[in-house]
Amino acid sequence: MRVPMRVLVTGSGGFLGAHVADRFARAGWTVLAAGRKGGGDWRLARLGVAAEPVRLDLTASGEEIAAAVANARPDLIVHCAAYGVDYRFQDVAASVRTNLEGTLHLVRAAAQAKAGRVIHVGTCYEYGPSDRPISEDALPAPRSLYGITKAAATLAALGTAASRGLALAVVRPFGMYGPLENDTKFVPMILRACRDGRRTELTAGGQLRDYVYVGDVAEACLRLAETADFPAGEIVNLGSGAPITIRALGEAAAAAVGHGGDSLVWGALPYRPDEAMSIVADAAKAAARLGWRASTPLDEGMRRVLAFLNPPETLPENFGVLPCAT
Repeated sequence: MRVPMRVLVTGSGGFLGAHVADRFARAGWTVLAAGRKGGGDWRLARLGVAAEPVRLDLTASGEEIAAAVANARPDLIVHCAAYGVDYRFQDVAASVRTNLEGTLHLVRAAAQAKAGRVIHVGTCYEYGPSDRPISEDALPAPRSLYGITKAAATLAALGTAASRGLALAVVRPFGMYGPLENDTKFVPMILRACRDGRRTELTAGGQLRDYVYVGDVAEACLRLAETADFPAGEIVNLGSGAPITIRALGEAAAAAVGHGGDSLVWGALPYRPDEAMSIVADAAKAAARLGWRASTPLDEGMRRVLAFLNPPETLPENFGVLPCAT
């Protein structure tokens, strides 16, 4: 695709959305930062992203969403906004309205506005747990409200786009970490605990996960946007393909801090009843189609996160508690 062009990033105030906006801005795109009123843009400010604000609330009516997209005139939409990334938020109506209905309205609006391409950001939690790397042709088997509504949104997005002649592709990031992640998430929580020497009770940490640095995911979205062979109607996993236990991830965090590992009490908590013990990506398709691989080493990624936590900084009062990544 020709650059610079106009990209509308939904959930631009959220963790992934802010990094996506940053990567596109550095590549010369005009960034339209879409979010609901009160969603906040402090992450964009911390990353130094110059963006045009666009008020777009996924819980609004289809007509309001269509008007916002039409006025923005995007060449590309990267749809990062979602409800329930934080497992504490379990409102069924809010999840359906944001993740499913909001996505459906957005895709219809994109087709109506003749946006060239749409990248819908799904999640690895649309899959079920598996004892082998998960490829894109695996059937959805979500176990959580978040995964269920995101899987429904993926089906709605793909079906609606196909019926309206809209070029839409789905990316499914696996475990992401990086600077400015909500402090309720595992990596920043462990880094803070080690830095402060705070006793933290954890499970045994035997869960196998696939963690990828958020900047690498943002890079994949840019490559997908600019590729001549856009995989419309397809799903692409974004993961490292390299399994790591939660305990090993925690130990890597402690190593980045340089102390505090003895404050992590492994095995003090039971696994959750619905715990998925293995979720790891088959990342071959992204490598083949985009020439993309997760490239940030874990120790380097941890140091980058720590740089935003050390010394302690002042964060918004609602940091870590916003239910919707907008």
